[in-house]
Amino acid sequence: MDKFDKVDQYIKEHRKNPVKSMDFAAYLYSLMDKKGIDKGSDVYKKAFISKQVYSNIVSSKAVPSLSTCVKLALALNLDNKECKYLMKKAGYTLASDSDLSLIIRYLLDNKIYDLYEANDYLSHYGYDDFLKL
Repeated sequence: MDKFDKVDQYIKEHRKNPVKSMDFAAYLYSLMDKKGIDKGSDVYKKAFISKQVYSNIVSSKAVPSLSTCVKLALALNLDNKECKYLMKKAGYTLASDSDLSLIIRYLLDNKIYDLYEANDYLSHYGYDDFLKL
């Protein structure tokens, strides 16, 4: 190993995670690509959000609501880590001291991605209007 190999290795170990520098729309597109989803319409229809809301989000004209972020996370079948980054991009967290956040994390951990089923869980705990299906 020569001195340049060490520099190459150092760069690889210390390079900033590209996900952290993406904005919400870019990260959403990267998740869609990762999940093999080509069309935005597949996402917004599955997430029960309007074409206009989706368009405003991906064009960075609007920051999505927490509810919209959750719908997108469920529609994309995200895991907790992916959801955490998506939420962070919109300015939200799934904090351990929030029942709502813990329910959402439970849904993701248990791969409960169906929005109607997720809505049943949320309604049971008093969050009837959260997903607005």
